[in-house]
Amino acid sequence: MRWISTTLCLLALGGAVSAGEPASLTYVVGSGYILRQGDLGVAIDALVARGVSEETRARMARAEAPFDVDLVLVTHSDWDHFDAGTASQNLSANPHAVLVGPADVVLAVRAAAPALAPTRCIVASPGPDSSQRIEGAGFTVEVFSLPHPSGNPENVGYRLTLPGLVLVHAGDLDVTTAARDFARTGLDRVTADVAIVPYYFFALFPGDVASCPSRLYVPTHAGRGELSLACRLARSTPYKILCFSRRLESAELPATPKE
Repeated sequence: MRWISTTLCLLALGGAVSAGEPASLTYVVGSGYILRQGDLGVAIDALVARGVSEETRARMARAEAPFDVDLVLVTHSDWDHFDAGTASQNLSANPHAVLVGPADVVLAVRAAAPALAPTRCIVASPGPDSSQRIEGAGFTVEVFSLPHPSGNPENVGYRLTLPGLVLVHAGDLDVTTAARDFARTGLDRVTADVAIVPYYFFALFPGDVASCPSRLYVPTHAGRGELSLACRLARSTPYKILCFSRRLESAELPATPKE
């Protein structure tokens, strides 16, 4: 597997992180989360328009806590993972934040906010058998091609490496080919501390979940009223599970064990 390297400078964001700082994960809705460690905030599939209250949507648009992030990662353009209006408003209100997403995501954000500097929207462009590597101030983002179950839109997965923490978000991967896709991209070669994967993966192919090795799994993609079901299905497997019971709930994340 070869690497595609992209340098992303976040030094001006106050986003540098260092070892020993605690990390937390906040559940937003659907497959959306906010990751924080030190001064760094990362939104993953968290800037949407539907499924959240008007108050939460307004906080997203104004880049108010917890949506005052440095980095916005989008796995794909489905409405339950991304809204161009919300994302563009957040970036406009937070002039140092940077977005990474597939080409259709970036095009939609630029169309909604043409005044945004082009350098603030980075196209996620991993190859089928190669990853894209983005370097930040004290952290690394690796982008992987993980096809959507329907074939479209383009879906990518992210592996975010912070000091003492490795987190994977797989987006809407095709669970019928997930084991092969994890092997093809190399996601099966590094054990994460936290892996966020669709909850139905645990029900349909529980043995294949281990092909994305992690010390802790978060079942995601739960619709309205499905959080308890997602948790129950995931906890019926032998994996260690972190469940969220309500929106905007936060949990501290375990650090990578020292060798």
